[in-house]
Amino acid sequence: MVSPRPSGYWRTAGELGSLGLSFVLALVIGTWLGVKADEAFGSSPWGMLIGFVLGFAAAVLNVVRITRRAFDAGSR
Repeated sequence: MVSPRPSGYWRTAGELGSLGLSFVLALVIGTWLGVKADEAFGSSPWGMLIGFVLGFAAAVLNVVRITRRAFDAGSR
C-alpha cells in the first residue's frame, strides 16, 4: 500500500532536489522583470541589474527556507 505523503528520506530528498529549479526560476523571473522595466522606462541596463540582484536575493531566501524546512523535518 502506498502512503499518501512521502515520509522521511524521500520527502527531504524531494525538497532538496527542488533547490536548483527554485534558484534558477527566481533569477530568471527577477531578470525578466528588470528587462521589462528597462523597456518601459528606458533605463537600460539598471532595471535588469536591479532585477537580477533582487532575483538573486529571492533565490537565496528560497534556498534557506527550503533547507531549513527539510532539515527540521528530517530531524524528527
